[in-house]
Amino acid sequence: MLKIFFQVLAFFFMSPINIWLHRLAGAKIGRYTSIHPGVLIMVKNLHIADGASIKFGAMINVRTLKIGRKSTIGFMTLIKGISDLVIGDACVIGARNMINCEKPIIFENYSGSGPGCYLYSHGSFLPVTEGYRSSFARIVVKEKVWIQMNCKIGPGVTIETGSVLLPGTVLLENVEPKRLVAGDPGKLLKIPLLLQPVKKEDLGTFANDILREYCQWSDEYKETHWQINNDSLRIKHRGKIIDVSADNSGKILISSKKNKKGEEVFLNLADLSTDESRHPVKLELEEYLRLHYGLVFLTKTEVNRKY
Repeated sequence: MLKIFFQVLAFFFMSPINIWLHRLAGAKIGRYTSIHPGVLIMVKNLHIADGASIKFGAMINVRTLKIGRKSTIGFMTLIKGISDLVIGDACVIGARNMINCEKPIIFENYSGSGPGCYLYSHGSFLPVTEGYRSSFARIVVKEKVWIQMNCKIGPGVTIETGSVLLPGTVLLENVEPKRLVAGDPGKLLKIPLLLQPVKKEDLGTFANDILREYCQWSDEYKETHWQINNDSLRIKHRGKIIDVSADNSGKILISSKKNKKGEEVFLNLADLSTDESRHPVKLELEEYLRLHYGLVFLTKTEVNRKY
């Protein structure tokens, strides 16, 4: 009863107070997490890893909720059921999703769903005694799967690694790896998804292009006056000049700042790794890279951290 009291009370407070209340209720919550006010979490087992966030209006009532590092549950999303929702690292559950967990639903690392998606692990309504179908089965979304807006996914579906569902897709069958999927069950179109990764030797040039675009974007929308000199982005932050540059391997370096261990502050495009620092310039650049390029950077030292 006391656990429910703390969970309900947390609904009314902002981070970090609501996080503290959930910890009192037995939750395991990592560092740098964010739970907006107006979020109701009524779960038996709650595990939230470093850097994860749950946005305003989310309502969650399942047995177990696990959220990986730097993953997000969007605004006004409803998650309910007697089973579990397991979300890996660097995932995004979009705004206004409806996720029914009568059986487990699993999002593996770097996967996500766009706004307005529905995932149902059960399908039953009409009486089975009259021959109607009843199905209860887990849904598995493998690594690097992108479910675009307004998609519907039924029970028992597994979407294999690297596949993309186009907006409005209705999916009731499994999808093979790296497929582009569109349509409904009557006219399901599945074609190979041809990827063109950036070559290792081109990562340095790609990183410099990103910094130039970031400079133009910030000047236009944030009214900054940054400069690019010799492939180095010069940023004025809190009265200090900070240089952001990229080496030939694709590592973006924030050169005027060291982390607590005296190591460089960086974002590495080659393996999507970063250091442990929370420097504001790095965090703002990370946010831009996630939105515009789909890049999420994780610290290697946290890989084996358990929650």
